[in-house]
Amino acid sequence: MRFSIIVPSFNQENFIAFTLNNLISLKEKAAENLIDVEILLYDAQSNAKVQEAIEKYRSKLDYVEIQSDKGQYDAINKGIRKCSGDYWTWLNTDDLLDIDGFLKVTQLLQANKNIDYIYGNVAYIDEKQNYIKTVSTWELDLKTLVRVEPAIFQPGSWFKKEFSEKIGYLAAYECCFDYEYILRLLKNNAVFFRCDFDVASFRFYAASKTGSKTVKFIKEQQAISKTYGRRWYHYLTFFSNLRLFKHFLFPRK
Repeated sequence: MRFSIIVPSFNQENFIAFTLNNLISLKEKAAENLIDVEILLYDAQSNAKVQEAIEKYRSKLDYVEIQSDKGQYDAINKGIRKCSGDYWTWLNTDDLLDIDGFLKVTQLLQANKNIDYIYGNVAYIDEKQNYIKTVSTWELDLKTLVRVEPAIFQPGSWFKKEFSEKIGYLAAYECCFDYEYILRLLKNNAVFFRCDFDVASFRFYAASKTGSKTVKFIKEQQAISKTYGRRWYHYLTFFSNLRLFKHFLFPRK
């Protein structure tokens, strides 16, 4: 069984070395356990410091493309088309994968080959690698994600390539293409598996996309959830509008 890790990259000079070093260590540890891992990096013509980091690790990466793209979703889609793994994921260049958690995931997938999507707990860290908290998984279902709570576990996710080929690629959203993709998996009756152990570390800080583009996230979540059946009277409608009103009154500087 082969696993593909897609790395969309753009101007993360402070963190990309940590991410690439983490993935190379994971690949080496996987090889010791007779697990095949490929790493595919797509960089959208980042600054010089990022290019230096990429060159440092290039020989240990399976594929590197440095070319402008239409956004993060586009870079990941290139990887989905290119990758050869039975399962794939993507990792942003400020996040990390838990190596022990990955090995547990591979054992589960080797024993349960009907799984289309597997996800686990995500630890939050800050820009200095300090631990903040762990977000433990819960059962994901279409109704809850559309009507109540849009939270998902993307950094801790693995997708079956065969199923991805049936439902297509990531949609053209700036922030919430992962949310839409999980909804699409559920709508198409993908077999989900929830893990109760850490599988990734998500870096949360003020300048990150999640930390700096809250309003964009909310508006995309609203648009996506509406296409999947959200109505004006659902809790998510009121909650998201309340969050937008809060950001209108108290915009982040």
